[in-house]
Amino acid sequence: MRVDQIWRFPFKGFSGQQAGNIALQANSLFPGDRQFAISTGHPASNEKLSSGWLAKRHFIQQSMVPELAAYQLQYDPAQQRFALSKSGTLLVEAAHTERHLITQRLASDIPHAFSGTPQMVELGNGGYTDTAASWISLCSTASLDAFAQATNTTPDNRRFRLNLVIAHDTPFQEFSWAGKIITIGNAVALEIIEPVGRCSAINVHPDHAMIDADHLANMPRLFGHTDLGMFARIIRGGTIHTGDMVSLRNSL
Repeated sequence: MRVDQIWRFPFKGFSGQQAGNIALQANSLFPGDRQFAISTGHPASNEKLSSGWLAKRHFIQQSMVPELAAYQLQYDPAQQRFALSKSGTLLVEAAHTERHLITQRLASDIPHAFSGTPQMVELGNGGYTDTAASWISLCSTASLDAFAQATNTTPDNRRFRLNLVIAHDTPFQEFSWAGKIITIGNAVALEIIEPVGRCSAINVHPDHAMIDADHLANMPRLFGHTDLGMFARIIRGGTIHTGDMVSLRNSL
């Protein structure tokens, strides 16, 4: 096995960025992963935004707003600037202190996505992942291929927003890794926790930004479950690269 793809998703619900390498720390998320999120604007959600990690129902996401797949939202930490694009065309740039310009543009473009005035929030410690635990997510190329073949789609991690894609030739074999350790390269070690249950965001076509089929409803018939990928905890940090060898162990 080897590392096939490395992904980071700075903004919850938006498309991510592939990387050739990344430095990981024990008991942490990928650096900057799900660091930002944009609230639905509902007053009850906005009141809770300062309380730390919140469940995904408080934020806009592709499962409810398929159009988000067409938007790219980036943050340059050196310049402290945001850039919002749609299908590769820049819409607006804003300084960190003017992030409301980003949410205003989104509210103007897709008003039905919001039930009030949206706010962009930043979580300094951790990220707005689907679980409050500092877990990352991974899957195999074989699982992505199996899903694509069964659903007549193209293998594409953008549907699933997993951090690591590992080259492997047996679909869903990673389910058997729960409770075991995988090592990457010469340093990094991950404890495999449990399967990632999917939501209806997988129904959204990553390029067309619309629902192409109810893949989530079809998964039990096709596979006997609605899981794809595994959660993992970084137990030993270091830098990983695409192409690094991956080994499975019972313990360190």
